[in-house]
Amino acid sequence: MICQSLDNQLVVFNVFAGFKRVRKKLFRGQMVSGYACQPDMSPDMRYVISGDGDGNLVLWDWKTTRLLTKWKAHDGVCINAAWLPRETSKIVTCGWDGHIKLWD
Repeated sequence: MICQSLDNQLVVFNVFAGFKRVRKKLFRGQMVSGYACQPDMSPDMRYVISGDGDGNLVLWDWKTTRLLTKWKAHDGVCINAAWLPRETSKIVTCGWDGHIKLWD
């Protein structure tokens, strides 16, 4: 399970080991303090995405936890980001600016 923490990072918990934190998996590079931005994992389990408080969409490599790219997705908080399960090259985001966007 990937969770957003209030100290500007994503942390991972192993749900099969009593929700034990996986310390090797720590994703940094987004500003989320005070916001409940929802992260998501790509259907092929290779990438992690999350919105942030600055309106950015952030993409990391799952294996290395390296930040790959970040771009401005919304004016204001990008509160949720999700991969389309059947069209894996597409991501949907929503923001506090009232917009829902489809990215390819």
